[in-house]
Amino acid sequence: MLRAVNTTGKRARNLILIGFMGTGKTSVGMRVAKSLGFRFVDTDKLIVKKTGKPIPKIFEESGEEAFRRMETEVLRQCAAGENQVISTGGGIVTREENRDILREAGYVVWLRTSPEIIYERVRRNRNRPLLRTQDPLKTIRDLLDTRTAHYEDCSDLAITTDHLTMEETCYGVTESARLTLGMV
Repeated sequence: MLRAVNTTGKRARNLILIGFMGTGKTSVGMRVAKSLGFRFVDTDKLIVKKTGKPIPKIFEESGEEAFRRMETEVLRQCAAGENQVISTGGGIVTREENRDILREAGYVVWLRTSPEIIYERVRRNRNRPLLRTQDPLKTIRDLLDTRTAHYEDCSDLAITTDHLTMEETCYGVTESARLTLGMV
């Protein structure tokens, strides 16, 4: 399902992918960046590079709030650039400050995926600190309940990917970005 929102306005020439963990932001982002001739940037990878620590270690040693502050700092740096596809962490929208930055930083596409499909994609991944719970599927549902309004609030386009192939998702994101960013 496609839903277009807020596609006008003067913003940086970037494509920003938001969505819950496991929705394909990094995989889609790398392919779309290549198609557009843009640089690919992943905010989580930048945080890991900057700290020299994997994200679960950051959560363990410093806590989620410290991670979210680092995320805002990295997002600000990315937002200063142009001609980028920026893949963000799933919780980046939890801070109002980040939602404001996202709206100004470029064309924001929300990759939506059902909790069940997300769970199937991430259940074996040990690098998801927020899912180290007794019932990860319930945790996914609960986190989505609190984040959905935020994703909706700062996205220009929402694409529900449940029944799309990777190629279909990439094509939809690429073509909508070309139109919105004036690349046709």
